[in-house]
Amino acid sequence: MQKQANSIADPALRIRGFTLLELMVVVVIVGILAGIAFPSYQESIRRTKRTEGKSALMETLQQQERYYSQHNTYAAFSSSSPDKLFKWYSGGSPSNSAYELSATACSDDTVANCVVVTAKPGTALVDSQFSDPACGELGMSSNGKRTPIKAECWK
Repeated sequence: MQKQANSIADPALRIRGFTLLELMVVVVIVGILAGIAFPSYQESIRRTKRTEGKSALMETLQQQERYYSQHNTYAAFSSSSPDKLFKWYSGGSPSNSAYELSATACSDDTVANCVVVTAKPGTALVDSQFSDPACGELGMSSNGKRTPIKAECWK
């Protein structure tokens, strides 16, 4: 008796595949991993962009100090200022920036004596998709005060 060569019972010739149950287990595991990893990724992006904002604040305050040493006053500015003495965005270009910068007088003083540089996240003039719910607006003044006071915002 001769055996058929293409018999389904022959394990060497049977095509192996995955069962629906095995595929569903893999999908569930990938879903759990994505649910854990994605929020961590988003927070990492926020911290990176927050660092961009802090760096822009420090750079602008240094420019303000140079301006003060030459003119004996600080300069208020915003994105709509006609004279572009200072960069009003935090990154390389407005569309790639996470923060919009502006400078005003300190709350208890005049702009001639004290200036606060503020970085607002995700405005219409910069990356409007960016938001920072933990810290929000960042600010540094010429008298050394920083806002918000939360330690995680300035790490």
